[in-house]
Amino acid sequence: MQRSSIAAAALLATLPFAGCRHGAEPAAAGSLTAEATAPVHVTLATATARQVPDVLTATGTLVPDAQSAVTALVPGRVVQVLVERGSQVHEGDPMLRLRDTDYRANAATASAALSQARARLGLREGADGHFNADDTAEARAAAAQRDLAADALHRAEPLHASGAVSDADFQRLTLTAAGAREQYHATLNGLRGSWFGYQQAREALATAQRSVADSVVRAPFSGEVAERTANVGEYVTAQRAVVTLVKIDPLRMEIQIPQERFAQVHVDQAVEVRVDAWPDRPFTGSLRYISAAVRTDTRALVAEAVVSNTDRVLRPGLFATARINLGTQRTVVVVPARAVLNEAGTSRVFVVADGRAQARVVSVLDRRGDDVLIETGVTAGERVATDGLSRLGDGVAVSP
Repeated sequence: MQRSSIAAAALLATLPFAGCRHGAEPAAAGSLTAEATAPVHVTLATATARQVPDVLTATGTLVPDAQSAVTALVPGRVVQVLVERGSQVHEGDPMLRLRDTDYRANAATASAALSQARARLGLREGADGHFNADDTAEARAAAAQRDLAADALHRAEPLHASGAVSDADFQRLTLTAAGAREQYHATLNGLRGSWFGYQQAREALATAQRSVADSVVRAPFSGEVAERTANVGEYVTAQRAVVTLVKIDPLRMEIQIPQERFAQVHVDQAVEVRVDAWPDRPFTGSLRYISAAVRTDTRALVAEAVVSNTDRVLRPGLFATARINLGTQRTVVVVPARAVLNEAGTSRVFVVADGRAQARVVSVLDRRGDDVLIETGVTAGERVATDGLSRLGDGVAVSP
């Protein structure tokens, strides 16, 4: 009996505490709901309108002003490599040397053949002008023999008529004179053939000498080596590229101009170019080349800007943004830079109206100090949140 009373008393003692815990749970849930629906406190700023120069903005990739996959002009084995990736060269600088032993031997043989042909004609070295076969010693000797035979025949004619010279002797003199004339003409023809052989020997020597010179691969223009694809000991052909050479001063950038802007662009128009690698440094250029036709797929006019790169800090392949001042004014909306949230390449602002946040995707035109110029997405007079952006979303309640 005593044990039952003690158990009952213990049970009654626990009932108030259990009731308290049961009542506390709804109170805690209510406080969490109130906290979740509480307005987010933000600071507001009013978007204002501003007149700014009308600027055409385009994005693109910087490309070299010139790029060449340089090949050897003659085949051969590489004996020396004079450049590496990043080497700067001037026009005509040697970059590779090929084995030239055979080419030099060919040149020596061609030189000897030319000297022989020159001696055959009795020409002085360097006498490569007009050739007259009659002026050669061989032609003059043939002409003398012709004249002597003709003179002997002429003097024998009256003697033959008087019977002092027999018919046989006169016939012999006649044939001798005819043979001397033919020999003279044959000598002229042979000399003319020798002259053409001399010309051929000159060309053969020039070709052999060019092969010797072409065994050195030289830079076709001043630039920088992007790739070097040949090593010492390799045999290269005239079709294989051994060096990729690029000209990086200046650089080019292709710009597509919408058709509504055609009338506002012209050759030599100033272009400002910016790259992410140097965000605070503008690079100057000019609109140099404008296509003669509009692309049918985009209905845009393609132009090329030439960008100065004298200090060589810009590199081909960089993504760039070009701005062209069109010479007119336009109205844009200005908001504080801290009101713009950039995520995954998209810019957003939160416009506050009727105590709620509205997420707006905006097109940012430019940044000027602490302000951002917006092209579309916000209108002047609307109020935007400038802090607490990470806690805001579309439809979230806010309080100033």
